[in-house]
Amino acid sequence: MFRKLNTKTLLVLFAVLGLLAVAVLLYDRHTGERSFKSELFTIDSAAVTSVTIYPKTKGAAMVKLTKAGKGWEIQSQKKSYPADSSIIRNILQTLAHIKPERVAGTDRQAWKSFEITDSASIRVVVEQGQKVAAEFRVGKVSFSQDRSMQGYGGNRGMSVKSHIRVPGDDRVYVVDGFLSMMFPENPSQYRNRILFRFDKNLVTKLTFIYPGDSSFVLAKKENRWTVNDQPADSAATEKYLTSIANTMGSEFADQGAIFPSYRYTLKIEGNNMPPVEVNGALDEGSKKYYVRSDKNREAIFGSSTPTLFNQIFAGMKRFHP
Repeated sequence: MFRKLNTKTLLVLFAVLGLLAVAVLLYDRHTGERSFKSELFTIDSAAVTSVTIYPKTKGAAMVKLTKAGKGWEIQSQKKSYPADSSIIRNILQTLAHIKPERVAGTDRQAWKSFEITDSASIRVVVEQGQKVAAEFRVGKVSFSQDRSMQGYGGNRGMSVKSHIRVPGDDRVYVVDGFLSMMFPENPSQYRNRILFRFDKNLVTKLTFIYPGDSSFVLAKKENRWTVNDQPADSAATEKYLTSIANTMGSEFADQGAIFPSYRYTLKIEGNNMPPVEVNGALDEGSKKYYVRSDKNREAIFGSSTPTLFNQIFAGMKRFHP
């Protein structure tokens, strides 16, 4: 009888505990209480008008990305440049889908280890008109093998996580992605680096205008290429067109610098395509090479190495069979 009473008592206790657990779960769902926030901020990527980045490096200038018509503009140190809209779109799409995965630290004692203090983190402010839609700080990035991702040859994929925090909340959250890489300190990292691009299959004529008597014309006649009306090396021509069809610069020249006269010109023409004009200059004194094009008028690329310059302004010998 005693054993039966014990068994019944245990069953009753388990039943009561089960009911309590269900009640707590239902209460939590009803009140929306969680161990951490389900959302840190809400962004409408189409409504964002500016993104301001305050770098963590002491003395580095603030960078503000501002919507200007259909495009974006970079503002930094009282200068402005056209931005690469695709870079901004990627930033906004990433921010619009950020969700906290877990809490890495619960109070300010954890800030230093996660590089999320005011002096060690990147501060980002996103505005939609006059309203601040999001404000957060980006800290440490962590890497680990992701068991759910299967890479080539059976290797596991790499998981990249970032640590962030928001105003009014001392907790450090873990989110997916390499956020600090998305917010570089150098304003030029947000600029349009495309010098020019075209469909090489539409090109029928390239005019190289150089100093002295080194100018020449590369033309396509009846599906054959000629250089100054003489047969050209078709394979070399195709290789050249492929190499410049999507040309990007890497080093922007300083705004306001005094440039030498542009004595090198390449004109690209074709069927059903707008013409492209590229200009080049060589500063004999500083040994710097400059390149610009009418497809990205606001950008001048300058470098002490002739790689980009030589890629575009080829010599006639390159096309001889």
